[in-house]
Amino acid sequence: MVIEQTEYKQRQTALAARLDDAGLSGAVVVSRGGSTFDRYADVLYLSGHYQSYSYLQDSPGLFSGRAHTALVISTSGRAILCVSVSEYEAASVVADEVRCSDDFALTVADAMVSLRLDDGEVGLIGSDVLPLRMGRALATRLPSVVWRDCDDLLLAERRIKSRAEQTIIRHATQVHVACLEAAKAAARPGNTEAEVIAAFGQTALQRGAAIYFSSISSGPHIARWTTRALPGFGLRRLEESDMVRFDMGIVVDGYLSDFGRTLVIGEPSVQQNKLISTLHLGIDAVLDAIGPGKSVRQVVAAGERALREAGVTANDEGVGTIHASFPIHWGHGLGLGWERPWLAESETLDILPGMYLAVERTLTATGTGTAAAEQTLLVNERGIEILSESKDSRW
Repeated sequence: MVIEQTEYKQRQTALAARLDDAGLSGAVVVSRGGSTFDRYADVLYLSGHYQSYSYLQDSPGLFSGRAHTALVISTSGRAILCVSVSEYEAASVVADEVRCSDDFALTVADAMVSLRLDDGEVGLIGSDVLPLRMGRALATRLPSVVWRDCDDLLLAERRIKSRAEQTIIRHATQVHVACLEAAKAAARPGNTEAEVIAAFGQTALQRGAAIYFSSISSGPHIARWTTRALPGFGLRRLEESDMVRFDMGIVVDGYLSDFGRTLVIGEPSVQQNKLISTLHLGIDAVLDAIGPGKSVRQVVAAGERALREAGVTANDEGVGTIHASFPIHWGHGLGLGWERPWLAESETLDILPGMYLAVERTLTATGTGTAAAEQTLLVNERGIEILSESKDSRW
Protein backbone atom coordinates (compact mmCIF):
# COMPACT_ATOMS: atom_id res chain seq x y z
CA MET A 1 0.00 0.00 0.00
CA VAL A 2 1.94 2.96 -1.29
CA ILE A 3 1.28 6.36 -2.81
CA GLU A 4 2.74 6.41 -6.32
CA GLN A 5 5.35 9.04 -7.14
CA THR A 6 3.10 10.45 -9.86
CA GLU A 7 0.48 11.25 -7.22
CA TYR A 8 2.98 13.18 -5.12
CA LYS A 9 3.93 15.21 -8.18
CA GLN A 10 0.26 15.89 -8.91
CA ARG A 11 -0.14 17.17 -5.36
CA GLN A 12 2.80 19.53 -5.79
CA THR A 13 1.38 20.79 -9.08
CA ALA A 14 -2.04 21.37 -7.49
CA LEU A 15 -0.52 23.34 -4.61
CA ALA A 16 1.60 25.41 -7.04
CA ALA A 17 -1.58 26.35 -8.92
CA ARG A 18 -3.33 27.39 -5.72
CA LEU A 19 -0.33 29.51 -4.71
CA ASP A 20 -0.34 31.20 -8.10
CA ASP A 21 -4.06 31.92 -7.86
CA ALA A 22 -3.45 33.46 -4.43
CA GLY A 23 -0.87 35.86 -5.88
CA LEU A 24 2.10 34.17 -4.21
CA SER A 25 5.39 33.32 -5.89
CA GLY A 26 5.70 30.07 -3.96
CA ALA A 27 5.72 28.70 -0.44
CA VAL A 28 7.78 27.11 2.29
CA VAL A 29 6.03 24.07 3.77
CA VAL A 30 7.38 23.18 7.22
CA SER A 31 6.74 19.94 9.11
CA ARG A 32 8.07 18.21 12.21
CA GLY A 33 8.55 14.49 12.68
CA GLY A 34 10.44 12.64 15.32
CA SER A 35 9.27 10.72 18.34
CA THR A 36 5.73 12.11 18.25
CA PHE A 37 3.23 11.88 15.42
CA ASP A 38 2.21 15.54 15.48
CA ARG A 39 2.55 17.85 12.50
CA TYR A 40 4.44 15.71 10.01
CA ALA A 41 1.56 15.71 7.56
CA ASP A 42 2.18 18.51 5.08
CA VAL A 43 5.65 17.58 3.86
CA LEU A 44 4.78 13.87 3.92
CA TYR A 45 1.66 14.58 1.85
CA LEU A 46 3.59 16.53 -0.76
CA SER A 47 6.83 14.57 -1.00
CA GLY A 48 6.55 11.22 0.79
CA HIS A 49 9.27 12.27 3.26
CA TYR A 50 8.99 11.75 7.02
CA GLN A 51 11.72 13.10 9.30
CA SER A 52 12.20 10.31 11.83
CA TYR A 53 14.66 11.94 14.23
CA SER A 54 13.42 13.41 17.52
CA TYR A 55 13.33 17.13 18.13
CA LEU A 56 16.38 18.67 19.79
CA GLN A 57 17.22 22.31 20.32
CA ASP A 58 19.79 23.69 17.90
CA SER A 59 23.35 23.02 18.98
CA PRO A 60 25.79 24.76 16.59
CA GLY A 61 28.20 22.29 15.09
CA LEU A 62 26.11 19.32 16.20
CA PHE A 63 22.36 19.66 15.45
CA SER A 64 20.29 22.16 13.54
CA GLY A 65 16.59 21.83 12.81
CA ARG A 66 16.43 18.30 14.16
CA ALA A 67 13.00 16.73 13.48
CA HIS A 68 12.14 19.53 11.06
CA THR A 69 11.90 19.38 7.31
CA ALA A 70 10.75 21.88 4.69
CA LEU A 71 9.58 21.69 1.11
CA VAL A 72 10.27 24.89 -0.79
CA ILE A 73 8.01 25.09 -3.83
CA SER A 74 7.55 27.71 -6.55
CA THR A 75 4.47 28.35 -8.66
CA SER A 76 6.26 26.61 -11.54
CA GLY A 77 5.91 23.41 -9.49
CA ARG A 78 9.63 23.03 -8.89
CA ALA A 79 10.27 21.75 -5.36
CA ILE A 80 13.37 21.51 -3.18
CA LEU A 81 13.19 19.30 -0.09
CA CYS A 82 15.29 20.59 2.82
CA VAL A 83 16.13 17.98 5.43
CA SER A 84 17.96 18.40 8.71
CA VAL A 85 19.39 14.87 8.71
CA SER A 86 20.98 13.38 5.61
CA GLU A 87 19.32 9.99 6.16
CA TYR A 88 16.15 9.73 4.06
CA GLU A 89 14.48 7.21 1.74
CA ALA A 90 15.77 8.47 -1.59
CA ALA A 91 13.83 5.92 -3.64
CA SER A 92 10.46 7.10 -2.38
CA VAL A 93 10.96 10.83 -1.83
CA VAL A 94 9.55 13.05 -4.59
CA ALA A 95 11.32 16.38 -5.08
CA ASP A 96 13.39 17.97 -7.81
CA GLU A 97 16.28 18.24 -5.36
CA VAL A 98 17.11 17.32 -1.75
CA ARG A 99 19.41 19.53 0.31
CA CYS A 100 20.97 19.15 3.75
CA SER A 101 23.57 21.16 5.69
CA ASP A 102 24.68 21.86 9.25
CA ASP A 103 22.50 25.00 9.30
CA PHE A 104 18.87 24.15 8.56
CA ALA A 105 17.66 27.75 8.28
CA LEU A 106 20.46 28.48 5.81
CA THR A 107 19.50 25.39 3.79
CA VAL A 108 15.92 26.67 3.51
CA ALA A 109 17.00 30.23 2.71
CA ASP A 110 19.37 29.05 -0.03
CA ALA A 111 16.60 26.90 -1.53
CA MET A 112 14.34 29.94 -1.60
CA VAL A 113 17.02 31.94 -3.40
CA SER A 114 17.45 29.12 -5.93
CA LEU A 115 13.72 29.23 -6.69
CA ARG A 116 13.65 33.05 -6.73
CA LEU A 117 11.55 33.26 -3.62
CA ASP A 118 13.85 35.76 -1.93
CA ASP A 119 11.64 38.80 -2.62
CA GLY A 120 7.94 39.67 -2.42
CA GLU A 121 5.08 37.61 -0.97
CA VAL A 122 5.87 33.99 -0.13
CA GLY A 123 3.46 31.57 1.48
CA LEU A 124 4.22 29.82 4.76
CA ILE A 125 2.51 26.51 5.54
CA GLY A 126 3.22 25.15 9.03
CA SER A 127 3.94 28.35 10.95
CA ASP A 128 2.75 26.63 14.13
CA VAL A 129 5.68 24.19 14.00
CA LEU A 130 8.35 26.61 12.77
CA PRO A 131 10.52 27.42 15.81
CA LEU A 132 10.65 31.14 16.53
CA ARG A 133 14.45 31.17 16.39
CA MET A 134 14.41 29.52 12.97
CA GLY A 135 11.79 31.97 11.73
CA ARG A 136 13.92 34.88 12.88
CA ALA A 137 16.94 33.43 11.08
CA LEU A 138 14.97 33.18 7.82
CA ALA A 139 13.71 36.75 8.21
CA THR A 140 17.26 38.00 8.79
CA ARG A 141 18.67 36.18 5.75
CA LEU A 142 15.76 37.15 3.47
CA PRO A 143 14.65 40.62 4.60
CA SER A 144 12.77 41.34 1.35
CA VAL A 145 10.37 38.44 1.79
CA VAL A 146 6.84 39.20 2.95
CA TRP A 147 5.49 36.05 4.60
CA ARG A 148 1.83 35.09 4.32
CA ASP A 149 0.30 32.18 6.24
CA CYS A 150 -1.57 29.97 3.76
CA ASP A 151 -2.14 26.60 5.45
CA ASP A 152 -5.71 26.49 4.15
CA LEU A 153 -4.50 26.20 0.56
CA LEU A 154 -2.91 22.83 1.26
CA LEU A 155 -5.52 21.66 3.76
CA ALA A 156 -8.16 22.07 1.05
CA GLU A 157 -6.18 19.64 -1.14
CA ARG A 158 -5.68 17.17 1.69
CA ARG A 159 -9.39 17.11 2.60
CA ILE A 160 -10.43 14.88 -0.32
CA LYS A 161 -8.75 11.47 -0.19
CA SER A 162 -7.50 9.78 -3.35
CA ARG A 163 -8.13 6.10 -4.12
CA ALA A 164 -4.67 5.21 -2.88
CA GLU A 165 -5.26 7.09 0.37
CA GLN A 166 -8.62 5.39 0.84
CA THR A 167 -6.97 1.98 0.47
CA ILE A 168 -4.51 2.84 3.25
CA ILE A 169 -7.32 4.25 5.41
CA ARG A 170 -9.41 1.09 5.07
CA HIS A 171 -6.43 -1.01 6.13
CA ALA A 172 -5.64 1.30 9.06
CA THR A 173 -9.18 1.10 10.39
CA GLN A 174 -9.26 -2.70 10.13
CA VAL A 175 -6.05 -2.86 12.14
CA HIS A 176 -7.68 -0.53 14.65
CA VAL A 177 -10.77 -2.75 14.90
CA ALA A 178 -8.51 -5.70 15.74
CA CYS A 179 -6.71 -3.62 18.37
CA LEU A 180 -9.95 -2.63 20.09
CA GLU A 181 -11.22 -6.20 20.01
CA ALA A 182 -8.01 -7.24 21.79
CA ALA A 183 -8.52 -4.47 24.34
CA LYS A 184 -12.13 -5.55 24.86
CA ALA A 185 -11.04 -9.15 25.50
CA ALA A 186 -8.52 -7.93 28.10
CA ALA A 187 -11.09 -5.72 29.87
CA ARG A 188 -12.14 -8.19 32.55
CA PRO A 189 -12.24 -8.12 36.35
CA GLY A 190 -8.80 -8.14 37.96
CA ASN A 191 -6.89 -6.83 34.95
CA THR A 192 -5.43 -3.35 35.12
CA GLU A 193 -6.03 -0.52 32.71
CA ALA A 194 -2.38 -0.89 31.71
CA GLU A 195 -2.95 -4.54 30.75
CA VAL A 196 -5.87 -3.50 28.53
CA ILE A 197 -3.67 -0.92 26.82
CA ALA A 198 -0.90 -3.53 26.46
CA ALA A 199 -3.29 -5.85 24.58
CA PHE A 200 -4.25 -2.99 22.28
CA GLY A 201 -0.64 -1.96 21.72
CA GLN A 202 0.68 -5.45 21.07
CA THR A 203 -1.94 -5.97 18.37
CA ALA A 204 -1.10 -2.63 16.75
CA LEU A 205 2.64 -3.17 16.75
CA GLN A 206 2.38 -6.72 15.42
CA ARG A 207 0.47 -5.33 12.43
CA GLY A 208 2.97 -2.56 11.72
CA ALA A 209 0.96 0.29 13.21
CA ALA A 210 2.28 3.01 15.49
CA ILE A 211 0.37 4.06 18.60
CA TYR A 212 -0.59 7.73 18.30
CA PHE A 213 -2.31 8.00 21.67
CA SER A 214 -3.92 5.62 24.16
CA SER A 215 -6.49 6.84 26.61
CA ILE A 216 -8.61 4.82 29.01
CA SER A 217 -10.70 5.60 32.07
CA SER A 218 -12.78 3.34 34.28
CA GLY A 219 -14.91 3.04 37.39
CA PRO A 220 -14.67 6.13 39.61
CA HIS A 221 -12.61 7.94 36.93
CA ILE A 222 -15.07 7.33 34.07
CA ALA A 223 -16.01 11.03 33.77
CA ARG A 224 -12.44 11.80 32.73
CA TRP A 225 -10.96 11.18 29.28
CA THR A 226 -8.11 9.34 30.94
CA THR A 227 -7.49 8.03 34.43
CA ARG A 228 -3.96 9.46 34.33
CA ALA A 229 -2.93 12.23 31.95
CA LEU A 230 0.57 10.77 31.70
CA PRO A 231 0.82 8.20 30.15
CA GLY A 232 -2.93 8.02 29.41
CA PHE A 233 -3.81 5.02 31.61
CA GLY A 234 -3.37 3.86 35.17
CA LEU A 235 -2.75 0.70 37.18
CA ARG A 236 -6.26 0.50 38.59
CA ARG A 237 -7.75 -3.00 38.51
CA LEU A 238 -11.09 -3.32 36.77
CA GLU A 239 -14.08 -4.48 38.75
CA GLU A 240 -17.44 -6.04 37.93
CA SER A 241 -19.99 -3.41 36.77
CA ASP A 242 -17.28 -0.87 35.95
CA MET A 243 -17.84 1.34 32.93
CA VAL A 244 -14.69 1.56 30.79
CA ARG A 245 -14.00 4.19 28.11
CA PHE A 246 -11.48 3.65 25.31
CA ASP A 247 -10.27 6.40 23.03
CA MET A 248 -7.22 5.24 21.10
CA GLY A 249 -5.47 6.24 17.92
CA ILE A 250 -3.04 4.47 15.64
CA VAL A 251 -1.03 5.53 12.60
CA VAL A 252 -0.55 3.32 9.54
CA ASP A 253 1.66 4.64 6.72
CA GLY A 254 1.10 8.12 8.12
CA TYR A 255 -2.71 7.91 8.17
CA LEU A 256 -4.57 8.21 11.45
CA SER A 257 -7.32 5.90 12.66
CA ASP A 258 -9.16 7.36 15.63
CA PHE A 259 -12.19 5.77 17.28
CA GLY A 260 -13.21 4.36 20.61
CA ARG A 261 -15.96 2.72 22.61
CA THR A 262 -17.50 2.42 26.07
CA LEU A 263 -18.28 -0.95 27.64
CA VAL A 264 -19.41 -2.36 30.96
CA ILE A 265 -17.56 -5.10 32.78
CA GLY A 266 -20.15 -7.83 33.14
CA GLU A 267 -23.87 -7.26 32.68
CA PRO A 268 -24.80 -3.57 32.33
CA SER A 269 -27.42 -2.07 34.60
CA VAL A 270 -30.61 -0.60 33.17
CA GLN A 271 -29.18 2.91 33.59
CA GLN A 272 -25.83 2.01 32.00
CA ASN A 273 -27.56 0.36 29.06
CA LYS A 274 -29.83 3.38 28.56
CA LEU A 275 -26.85 5.75 28.58
CA ILE A 276 -24.84 3.79 26.02
CA SER A 277 -27.89 3.12 23.84
CA THR A 278 -28.80 6.82 23.80
CA LEU A 279 -25.25 7.67 22.84
CA HIS A 280 -25.34 5.36 19.82
CA LEU A 281 -28.82 6.58 18.89
CA GLY A 282 -27.40 10.09 18.49
CA ILE A 283 -24.34 8.91 16.59
CA ASP A 284 -26.52 6.83 14.26
CA ALA A 285 -28.69 9.87 13.53
CA VAL A 286 -25.59 11.75 12.40
CA LEU A 287 -24.38 8.82 10.31
CA ASP A 288 -27.79 8.60 8.64
CA ALA A 289 -27.68 12.32 7.84
CA ILE A 290 -24.23 12.33 6.24
CA GLY A 291 -24.14 12.26 2.47
CA PRO A 292 -22.47 14.01 -0.46
CA GLY A 293 -23.70 17.57 -0.81
CA LYS A 294 -25.12 17.81 2.72
CA SER A 295 -23.97 20.73 4.81
CA VAL A 296 -22.23 20.03 8.09
CA ARG A 297 -24.89 22.13 9.79
CA GLN A 298 -27.62 19.78 8.49
CA VAL A 299 -25.73 16.80 9.87
CA VAL A 300 -25.19 18.42 13.27
CA ALA A 301 -28.86 19.43 13.47
CA ALA A 302 -29.91 15.80 12.90
CA GLY A 303 -27.78 14.62 15.82
CA GLU A 304 -28.97 17.37 18.15
CA ARG A 305 -32.60 16.66 17.26
CA ALA A 306 -32.15 12.94 18.02
CA LEU A 307 -30.67 13.70 21.43
CA ARG A 308 -33.42 16.17 22.32
CA GLU A 309 -36.11 13.65 21.35
CA ALA A 310 -34.35 11.08 23.56
CA GLY A 311 -34.53 13.48 26.50
CA VAL A 312 -30.85 14.49 26.58
CA THR A 313 -30.36 17.89 28.18
CA ALA A 314 -27.70 20.54 27.59
CA ASN A 315 -26.75 20.69 31.27
CA ASP A 316 -26.78 18.39 34.30
CA GLU A 317 -30.32 18.36 35.69
CA GLY A 318 -29.75 15.73 38.33
CA VAL A 319 -30.01 11.97 38.81
CA GLY A 320 -32.03 10.20 36.13
CA THR A 321 -31.17 12.63 33.33
CA ILE A 322 -28.60 12.34 30.55
CA HIS A 323 -26.71 15.44 29.47
CA ALA A 324 -24.11 16.35 26.89
CA SER A 325 -20.46 16.30 27.98
CA PHE A 326 -17.26 17.83 26.65
CA PRO A 327 -16.39 18.02 23.84
CA ILE A 328 -19.66 19.44 22.50
CA HIS A 329 -19.26 18.54 18.85
CA TRP A 330 -20.09 15.59 16.62
CA GLY A 331 -16.63 14.81 15.24
CA HIS A 332 -14.11 15.90 12.68
CA GLY A 333 -12.22 15.12 9.52
CA LEU A 334 -9.29 12.72 9.51
CA GLY A 335 -6.32 11.89 7.32
CA LEU A 336 -2.68 12.57 8.11
CA GLY A 337 -4.00 14.07 11.35
CA TRP A 338 -7.15 15.86 12.47
CA GLU A 339 -8.63 18.04 9.75
CA ARG A 340 -11.69 20.03 8.83
CA PRO A 341 -14.57 19.71 8.62
CA TRP A 342 -15.34 19.98 12.31
CA LEU A 343 -18.80 18.55 12.83
CA ALA A 344 -20.06 21.58 14.68
CA GLU A 345 -22.72 24.20 14.03
CA SER A 346 -20.06 26.80 13.24
CA GLU A 347 -18.58 24.78 10.33
CA THR A 348 -19.28 26.25 6.87
CA LEU A 349 -18.10 23.32 4.73
CA ASP A 350 -20.29 20.83 2.90
CA ILE A 351 -19.79 17.07 2.95
CA LEU A 352 -18.03 15.90 -0.21
CA PRO A 353 -17.10 12.50 -1.69
CA GLY A 354 -13.61 11.47 -0.61
CA MET A 355 -13.85 12.93 2.90
CA TYR A 356 -12.71 10.72 5.78
CA LEU A 357 -14.75 11.55 8.87
CA ALA A 358 -15.03 10.56 12.52
CA VAL A 359 -18.40 10.89 14.25
CA GLU A 360 -18.24 11.03 18.04
CA ARG A 361 -20.08 12.22 21.11
CA THR A 362 -19.86 12.00 24.90
CA LEU A 363 -22.88 11.80 27.23
CA THR A 364 -23.12 11.67 31.02
CA ALA A 365 -25.89 10.29 33.22
CA THR A 366 -25.61 11.70 36.72
CA GLY A 367 -25.20 8.86 39.18
CA THR A 368 -24.41 6.36 36.42
CA GLY A 369 -21.33 7.46 34.53
CA THR A 370 -20.03 8.85 31.25
CA ALA A 371 -20.07 7.11 27.86
CA ALA A 372 -18.24 8.04 24.67
CA ALA A 373 -18.08 6.37 21.28
CA GLU A 374 -16.76 7.18 17.83
CA GLN A 375 -17.34 5.82 14.34
CA THR A 376 -15.20 6.50 11.27
CA LEU A 377 -16.32 6.51 7.66
CA LEU A 378 -15.51 7.42 4.09
CA VAL A 379 -17.93 9.52 2.06
CA ASN A 380 -18.57 8.31 -1.49
CA GLU A 381 -20.82 9.35 -4.37
CA ARG A 382 -23.72 7.26 -3.04
CA GLY A 383 -23.45 7.80 0.70
CA ILE A 384 -21.02 6.54 3.32
CA GLU A 385 -18.86 3.51 4.04
CA ILE A 386 -18.56 2.85 7.79
CA LEU A 387 -15.08 1.58 8.60
CA SER A 388 -15.02 1.14 12.35
CA GLU A 389 -17.55 -1.63 12.98
CA SER A 390 -16.32 -4.99 14.21
CA LYS A 391 -17.69 -8.18 12.68
CA ASP A 392 -19.81 -9.01 15.72
CA SER A 393 -21.10 -5.67 16.89
CA ARG A 394 -20.20 -2.15 17.87
CA TRP A 395 -20.24 -3.40 21.53
